[in-house]
Amino acid sequence: MAASGRKGDFLAMSDETSASTAIDPRKWAIQLGLATLIIAVLTAGLFYITTRGVFGRADGSRPAVDPKLNVVSLDHGMKVYAANCAICHGPTGLGDGPSAGPLNPKPRNFSTGWFKIGSTKTGLPTDEDIAATLRRGMLPALMPPWPQLADGEVKSVVLAVRQLAIEGRVADKLKRAPKTPREQALKDAHAQLDSGPLIKLPPKPAQIDLQRGQKFFTVNCVPCHDADGRGKLREDLVDNEENPISARDFTSGQFKGGTSIDDIAMRIVRGLPGGPMPTNPDISADDLWATAAYVRTFLPGREGTPPATAPTPAAALAPPPAGNSTAK
Repeated sequence: MAASGRKGDFLAMSDETSASTAIDPRKWAIQLGLATLIIAVLTAGLFYITTRGVFGRADGSRPAVDPKLNVVSLDHGMKVYAANCAICHGPTGLGDGPSAGPLNPKPRNFSTGWFKIGSTKTGLPTDEDIAATLRRGMLPALMPPWPQLADGEVKSVVLAVRQLAIEGRVADKLKRAPKTPREQALKDAHAQLDSGPLIKLPPKPAQIDLQRGQKFFTVNCVPCHDADGRGKLREDLVDNEENPISARDFTSGQFKGGTSIDDIAMRIVRGLPGGPMPTNPDISADDLWATAAYVRTFLPGREGTPPATAPTPAAALAPPPAGNSTAK
């Protein structure tokens, strides 16, 4: 009888233990919701902190700059990089920072030489391209714009990014071929990563036929960007490291590399290295400018495609003179 009682007590305790460890779906959903909210708040806070130098000023100007911040040097750039960029791109620029794990798309690994935004035939960015990326950011990815940085800080970070790219490539070479002299690995890295000749966009035609652009877009761009420009249908796109990636939603108004007709034309010709968008170096001038102009019709406030019988002047599609980036 005593043994039976002890067995009953044990079974009762087991039932209580099982009940106490059972997952409550409602509680789990609440915890997941709170975690998501916390991540969203932290992300918003990071964006606000990194852009606070612009918001709050009616004229868009930046506050007076400490002369020390405008010193241009690699040492200065590495300090600014460590304080602002390493959290995502990693201390050595390999895209392995402490916040990189959950990000999609992944932070750039500088040593690969894959830079999405640039203006050269080799696909590698100039110093001006890197500086523009820092100023503009890479939204809607989680790299924010950095307009509050002093010019010297931006130029110094450009030096840091180039140095990290070179050193990363050298380290990879020496890891794969330990007997390679460092001087040779360094020479090879510069040959592989130094920017090359600039892409020269062809002159704009006097008139741009948007229907021609629509036809080119339908044949060459719709498979990824969809006919409505939203890029929602493809779910199999990946970057050069097999990470999932989405086509740009043109209707969002956020273009990596800028929204002017020149910016878009450059993206069409050069492509986006590291992503699935290819280069189009042999596209005709008429197709290039017509397609770039047509892509701009997806921007908020620019919906609607004029008929081909009434070509739109290039000047009407270009951005205001102050923001125009005319090809050189």
